[in-house]
Amino acid sequence: MAGVKLYNKTGDAKAVKIQEGIEKKFGFVPEVFQAMGRNGDFLDLAMRIAEAAGKGLDPKTKELIIIAVSAVNGCEYCLDAHRSAALAAGVTDEEISATIEVAASISLYNNFNKAISLNSDLKSK
Repeated sequence: MAGVKLYNKTGDAKAVKIQEGIEKKFGFVPEVFQAMGRNGDFLDLAMRIAEAAGKGLDPKTKELIIIAVSAVNGCEYCLDAHRSAALAAGVTDEEISATIEVAASISLYNNFNKAISLNSDLKSK
């Protein structure tokens, strides 16, 4: 159950237009775009930022990064959505699992090092 009102083509005119395009792509309006659908300016900017992020990366790499960050942040919604997108881009289940392993291991180190306030002695020169 969503923690906010969902706007399925019931937000402002700009949001409705964007959601109509999303619906053509997916066959429905995913809840993430309904949750952002009150304000078309916000929805538009969020989508443009996501599109602009990672320019120069191939689709497989971009999806694997999204999966790693989503796993560490605990976002099941994004994991589900981007596992599907990754598989469609040619990523294997083994690559997805390996990506999550790397994310989990570096998260362990990140949290350990933050907790004990180590000096950064492994900088590139």
